[in-house]
Amino acid sequence: MSGMIKKIAVAGIMMVVVVAMASAYGGGGAYQGTQVPIPGYSNIDTVAAMQGGYGYGASRSGSRYGGFGVSITNEETGEFMGAFGGVITGRQIRTGPFTLSANVWSGVGYATAELVPVTASLPGAVAFLAEATVEAGLAVLPWLQISAYGGYQAIGTFDMSAMFSNTRYTPIVGTRVTWGGF
Repeated sequence: MSGMIKKIAVAGIMMVVVVAMASAYGGGGAYQGTQVPIPGYSNIDTVAAMQGGYGYGASRSGSRYGGFGVSITNEETGEFMGAFGGVITGRQIRTGPFTLSANVWSGVGYATAELVPVTASLPGAVAFLAEATVEAGLAVLPWLQISAYGGYQAIGTFDMSAMFSNTRYTPIVGTRVTWGGF
């Protein structure tokens, strides 16, 4: 009987350790951003606004994984320019209510000819989005975080003959509101 108690105790301790190690942070929310054309650092002339939603999980060690969806519009006219969905990967550091993270957002979607040059006189094309950002967040409540971010974004088509020449790149800035555990 004592052998069975020892086995149950060891199994119980192992389960508690696994649960404690798997404890994670994360959340989801909404964000808005703006492309910031800076001569010499971007090759766009139209300023675009981005609005979207996202969700992610973060391990205790700081790894961050999730997904996002974003719509891009012309900031002046409000006309639709594209939409993308994809994955988020990154690392974060937490200290009290503060979070600092470095993330890569990569996805696939649709872009109009206003957003990226499109060949064959089509109204738009399947395109990719790649974005590297640094984000600083403050948990104003245990379940609510406000963040500001800045980074660099590239959007282009999958046309192999013009993939690099047709890729648009620019700095970006924005804010995020996240609900979750902080």
